Amino acid sequence: MSIQDDMLEKNERRKFPRIQATCPVRFLEHEDKSAPEKVKEPWDDAELCDYSAIGIRMVCDDTLLQNTKINVELVPEKLARIPNILAEAVVVRCDMRSDHRYDIACKLIKVKPKYKPKTDLGTA
Repeated sequence: MSIQDDMLEKNERRKFPRIQATCPVRFLEHEDKSAPEKVKEPWDDAELCDYSAIGIRMVCDDTLLQNTKINVELVPEKLARIPNILAEAVVVRCDMRSDHRYDIACKLIKVKPKYKPKTDLGTA
């Protein structure tokens, strides 16, 4: 069995296969409701690497600790085939890459419905 065959077999065993895609991602550490005086910080930017039904992998300039809860939003271009997702997630892995950016894997724990404005059909 070749390495390529082994990789294909490994990928086929996934219950939710990863889909490679790129688009902007915004994330924010989950607000601590026990500390109401905490000021909500601005969203940080990242880039999506891949996603599945239960998680995402993104690259960003900042590190996030394992088990950190974050709010995450995928912001695909208008015609992209990437879902527009707003979710709560937990960081399961954070590794530094050779370019000194961070590869962050997150498990989606609660996907929120995303507001879509109604289209104007030109009826009066």
